[in-house]
Amino acid sequence: MKGFDVIKGFAKELMEIFVLFIGLGVLAGVIFGEANISFFAGITENLIGLLTQFGSNGLIGFIALLLVISVFKRSTATA
Repeated sequence: MKGFDVIKGFAKELMEIFVLFIGLGVLAGVIFGEANISFFAGITENLIGLLTQFGSNGLIGFIALLLVISVFKRSTATA
């Protein structure tokens, strides 16, 4: 079971790094504009598209959004 704990810990750390990169990309896109940043280009548009998909699917999209938020909160609460 120790191997699974190591893999879970690695996955949690990797998820935290990805969330930091997403936040950094959104912040950089707002400050410098989407066209001026090549590495983080499109992050803001992709997030808006994801939220639009959740919103356009009505109740199912809302339930899916709640599931994503609960998984994220659970993983950050145990870190």
